[in-house]
Amino acid sequence: MSRLVNPIPRFEERGFLFLYQHVTKENGWEIVNAHQGIEMVFVAEGTGQVIVEGKLHAVRPGTLVVCQPYQLHHYKMETTYVRTPIVFDPYAFERFVSPFPALHGFYQQLWRGTADASIYVLDPERRSAFDAMCRELDERLRGAAVFAQQEEFGLFLLDLLRQLRKLGTRGAGEEERNSALREGRHIERMMSWIEDHYREDFSLERLARSLHLSPFYASHLFKEETGNTLTQYVMARRVREACLLLTTTDMPISQIARISGFNSSAYFCNQFKKKTGVSPQQFRKRT
Repeated sequence: MSRLVNPIPRFEERGFLFLYQHVTKENGWEIVNAHQGIEMVFVAEGTGQVIVEGKLHAVRPGTLVVCQPYQLHHYKMETTYVRTPIVFDPYAFERFVSPFPALHGFYQQLWRGTADASIYVLDPERRSAFDAMCRELDERLRGAAVFAQQEEFGLFLLDLLRQLRKLGTRGAGEEERNSALREGRHIERMMSWIEDHYREDFSLERLARSLHLSPFYASHLFKEETGNTLTQYVMARRVREACLLLTTTDMPISQIARISGFNSSAYFCNQFKKKTGVSPQQFRKRT
């Protein structure tokens, strides 16, 4: 059995993981893990159970399990298991949802609400529609550049959230609609702080002081749970912002470097190429 907080390779650069119809043939397969993003798992085949926040939920074809960032979950599957796991950085894709107030509120609820994991059981018609959405996304992602992939995923996410909101609000009570945002765990609080300050010179001491943590504890915990150092995460966030600006604006490179949090154009170009494999100019031409 695997037991880990599971860092996802290149998650900071891409902002999401999507594996269409991922298959595990091992009977009695079991895993306990968590991820640094919102996780959705759509089950196409297999039966078993998932335990989230101490509560047991049945898993069968048509089940969609939604877990919040760093929410530990324990799957036990009895038979061959076919699923589509989707994990995404809620900060990276909030810009797709924020223009729509009602949908944005639902997004915040999935992300930070006090409720346990959201478990949806889709009827055959919705199962077919959801599978078609995922299959189409899988086809669109193949061979696409990183930023194009992010856009395709963002559009997919909008449609998915609209469908889930219909299911989630049908018959929902006042308590569900008005539940308070849960207190963020340390990692989420660090990510939130970085989201607010990544354009500034990074200071571990300042971050730790703001969150009432020791610098050593903050640094060690972040590395242990995400697989990346805080400095690596900040750099990846800056590069992701630069990718967005390169593809959606005609700003000069020097201005993009400054807005994204880099002190010099030369350093920006060096770090950008390390992360993406191409220069900012080449990236802009590609996209």
